[in-house]
Amino acid sequence: MTAADPSPSLFVRPLGAVEGNPTALKLILGGKLRELRVAAGLDPADVDGKLGFSRSKTSRIELGRHGCKPSDALALLDLYGVSDEEQAAEFMRLVDASRRPDWWRSFNDVLSDFFTPLVALEGAAATIRTYEPFYIPGLLQIPAYTRAVIQSGPGRLLPHDVQRRVELRQERQRHLDQPDAPRLWAVVDESVLMRSVGGTQVMREQLEHLLAMMRRARVTLQIAPLDVTAAVGVGTGVSYLRFALGDLKDAVYIEHLTDSTFTQKPSTVEQYRDVLDRLGACALTPKESQELLRERLAALG
Repeated sequence: MTAADPSPSLFVRPLGAVEGNPTALKLILGGKLRELRVAAGLDPADVDGKLGFSRSKTSRIELGRHGCKPSDALALLDLYGVSDEEQAAEFMRLVDASRRPDWWRSFNDVLSDFFTPLVALEGAAATIRTYEPFYIPGLLQIPAYTRAVIQSGPGRLLPHDVQRRVELRQERQRHLDQPDAPRLWAVVDESVLMRSVGGTQVMREQLEHLLAMMRRARVTLQIAPLDVTAAVGVGTGVSYLRFALGDLKDAVYIEHLTDSTFTQKPSTVEQYRDVLDRLGACALTPKESQELLRERLAALG
């Protein structure tokens, strides 16, 4: 086995939920190919030229933006001097798995480009942290609440499109039902509980659902009082994805009115992690949050 062979740690440790996430696998494999290229002393242009790739194809593969065909993967491993047959076979197995269609592609008709990065990777996360200033977090919404939120948005949608968006959100929520489900830690602005989204009955059912979800071991919900969110200002919805594997860098998704920012830039990620830490420290405890939810539920009659 040469010095350029892939690190055994990538293949020995279990990948867990990542194995079923083609987008995450592309990122992991791309990062591993980048390590191998650097160890071989080559730059992307060298590889493109030697293998007859189109310009910047190597870079796109390494960034996870271009699916790696089996023939390309074999050529890259050979060029980088990978000789261990067992590890090469495992690498190719993961390449095949990365080429499966992502579940969310069946919702391309209603899935916005700016929302895709979050939807594509949240199921592979070990922990999802989120702060919501306006609505109940999407992963904790009941269908009727989701429908009301979607219908209140800009533009007029056909009933079919509204239903498809509701179904997409329900599919995202199924990640929380899996044996290796991510841990969900949500902080919600107190004002969210004061908004009657969808009417009294919908809000009653939504709050009951929150209380039920809080009984799950892997779900933590905290309510941030108004004075807290005024002092620790975020101003918009934020989702933070933490991955168990070092090969996947933590990511932050920041919502705007008509688009979003999705970044894995360490300095930005650290900044938002710090804000979420401060919000969590200042918000009501889960027990106190349950009590507030019950009070709001009782006030609805």
